[in-house]
Amino acid sequence: MQKHSIVVNGRQFELSALTLGDLRRLEPALLGVEQKSTNGFGSMLALLPVIHASISKLHPEIAFEELEEMLDLSTFSEVLDRVLRVSGLKRDRSEALGEDQPAAE
Repeated sequence: MQKHSIVVNGRQFELSALTLGDLRRLEPALLGVEQKSTNGFGSMLALLPVIHASISKLHPEIAFEELEEMLDLSTFSEVLDRVLRVSGLKRDRSEALGEDQPAAE
């Protein structure tokens, strides 16, 4: 399981990959984003449990409400992007471009 760190509000947190079980439990939040896409803040709030699930694995002392107060508009996107990448739900740009892929023969 991959782990990556990120600094939020001057505090360093380890992000843990989300498991299939986590994704099953978070499915309503992940699917709800599509339905709330017209309301940007609603989409952000719907995805907060995804970030909390990743951070709280190694930092169980972080309450959902505390995380909500720590994130602002600029850090939310960065943290969510990192959670999705560490969980394998989003590829790095270099992977998407095929830079790390062997050449076809």
